[in-house]
Amino acid sequence: MGRNAMYEVDVAHNGESWELAQQMIIQALDQAIYGNFKGLKVIHGYGALTGVAVIAPRAISLMRHLAEQNDSRFAKDQKNPGASIIWLNKSRTIEQSEQKPYFSTETKKSPSLNWFDQALKKKR
Repeated sequence: MGRNAMYEVDVAHNGESWELAQQMIIQALDQAIYGNFKGLKVIHGYGALTGVAVIAPRAISLMRHLAEQNDSRFAKDQKNPGASIIWLNKSRTIEQSEQKPYFSTETKKSPSLNWFDQALKKKR
C-alpha cells in the first residue's frame, strides 16, 4: 500500500472538538509516516454552519507546523477547499520511523502548547 497512496483523515464532519481533531491529525501523520505513504490529506472543512470556523484554521496552522518540523511540504488541496495535504519526504525510511513516532500524543504537551495563539499574534 503506502508508496503511491495518500493517507486520508476527516476531522471535521463527525462533530469533533478541536482537541480530538488535533489528536487525529497527529496520529494520522504518524500512520502515514510509518506506512510509507506519499502524503497525508486532512479534510478539515472550510467553515461552519454557524459561520464560525473552529477546526479549519487551527488544522491548517497545525499542519504547517508539523510539515515544517518533519521536513515535509504543506499544500492546500486544489480540488477541495476544505482539505490540505502534507507531502512527506521520501528520503525517510521505515527503519527510521520504527524507532519512535515523530509526533506522540502521549506527551504532556502538544507540538507547542500555544502554537495557534502564537501564529495569530504573528499575523497581527
